[in-house]
Amino acid sequence: MITKQNADEVVQTYLKRLEHEMDDFGSALPENTDRPPHQLTVTSIEEYDFGWVYFYNSAEYQKTGDFLYSLAGNTPVIVDRTSLKLYSCGTGHPLEYYVEEFRNGVRRPL
Repeated sequence: MITKQNADEVVQTYLKRLEHEMDDFGSALPENTDRPPHQLTVTSIEEYDFGWVYFYNSAEYQKTGDFLYSLAGNTPVIVDRTSLKLYSCGTGHPLEYYVEEFRNGVRRPL
């Protein structure tokens, strides 16, 4: 049986991968060579009959509330309760839109 703890572990692995990708990309400001590595953290989780929706942001933003550290374009992640597969939501519509799409079989696998 798949549990929320299993989903938590899958999402943590995904966030670690994103951190590495962000660090490998570097900075949009080439002179910013002393920036710390990215740290992402789950900010909230909503449970549904099909699984969970995870929201995340930078750990620094979560700690300080300073929008200077906030991410842009970080889409919530759906974890399917039956397969533990991850699916991306979008940012152009309210969450309910993407939840309904997921329920209707429209999925954006990660």
